[in-house]
Amino acid sequence: MGLFGGGTIVGLDIGTSSIKAIRMQAVRNGWEVTAAARVATPRGAVADGMIADERALLPAMRHLFAQIGARRSMVIAAVNFTSGVSVRRVGLPVLTPDALRKQIRTQPDQFGLSPGTEQIHDFEILGTQGEGNAAQMDTVLVSAPRAAVESRLHLLESAGLEAVAIDIEPFALMRSLVEINPALAGLPGAVGILDLGAVHTDVTVVRGTNYIFTRAIPLGGDSFTAVVQQALQCSPEEAEELKTEIDLNWLLQGPGGQADTTAYQATAAIKSVLDDLLREVRNSILFYQSQLPDDDVEDGMVGMILLAGGTALMKGLPEYMQAAFSLQVQRADCAQSLPYRIAPRCGNLGPEESPLFALAAGLAAKQPVDQARREIASGEKRRARGKKADAGAAPAPAEEPALPGEPGDEASQ
Repeated sequence: MGLFGGGTIVGLDIGTSSIKAIRMQAVRNGWEVTAAARVATPRGAVADGMIADERALLPAMRHLFAQIGARRSMVIAAVNFTSGVSVRRVGLPVLTPDALRKQIRTQPDQFGLSPGTEQIHDFEILGTQGEGNAAQMDTVLVSAPRAAVESRLHLLESAGLEAVAIDIEPFALMRSLVEINPALAGLPGAVGILDLGAVHTDVTVVRGTNYIFTRAIPLGGDSFTAVVQQALQCSPEEAEELKTEIDLNWLLQGPGGQADTTAYQATAAIKSVLDDLLREVRNSILFYQSQLPDDDVEDGMVGMILLAGGTALMKGLPEYMQAAFSLQVQRADCAQSLPYRIAPRCGNLGPEESPLFALAAGLAAKQPVDQARREIASGEKRRARGKKADAGAAPAPAEEPALPGEPGDEASQ
């Protein structure tokens, strides 16, 4: 799914604290991850989900793309969920994609979308349920502020890059960690994805390949930095360094001989903020589970939480959360979940850094996933026509080529 619509594609995660990129190359019989790199985001260059200082970002972007060997590339980026993005899953009467796109463009209020030019709307049809006049399309409607989308497009253009798509961050994480991961996509229950960023944490619940909802919580890595800085009376840079020494296992097992160290003091300092964050995460999961019908409560419960983003690297976080939630909690490992060959040079996709690249991986995988979906849909149409022909029905007309305005390829404006 994307708000807009080759052999090489780059997934670009423009974060508040760092910019990550993953390059994928079409090869015989599939795709290969050929490079992954990250650079620091200049302070203040990205704020509140917007590109605040394009001039400061451009040198960092050029350095990043030089590292992955893709100075001029096709790129898929994303807007974050806190930039005024709304996502709704609804049932709609069966329409062609073109007809639905036209209705959304001319009558957005009928779909619960904001009219006017300040928002960009898009959709994806997940499937059809029912038959005949009772049939309905299971559809996800997306709306994002035009300013957030266009600021990214302008940045990419200024950097000499071609924007293939602007996606939504939760969709990209769902894609890289669950949708294309056979071990998780087929689970009957739900999976929670925590994207622990610098400024906020997004809680996304997915079930199989179905997106359920996302909630943004205004607590993140910067919140932990602030309390460490206050408790230890140190500079922001020193607090950031101390965060790398935190071990949440000390809060579960006791500090041992570490009680007098600054590392333990920093660990103790973040406990209240961390517990506040986990309380909000728990409330989000309980809200989802409260909406389950009685006959689906057992199967539909959240059974696992995956951690992505920079703060996910905090030592002991999975164990601390697992004790708090009595659920399986693990760091995202996009190198394991991606069904593509990974080149040896991509050593930074190992478990130590993989949570940082989960979003970029999902963005890079959008084009291969969309291509696979089109091939599957085309095959299903051919099989359906073959069955009609075998039954004596008149042959169906030749299949028309896919339109560039298919859901996920370009915006409905």
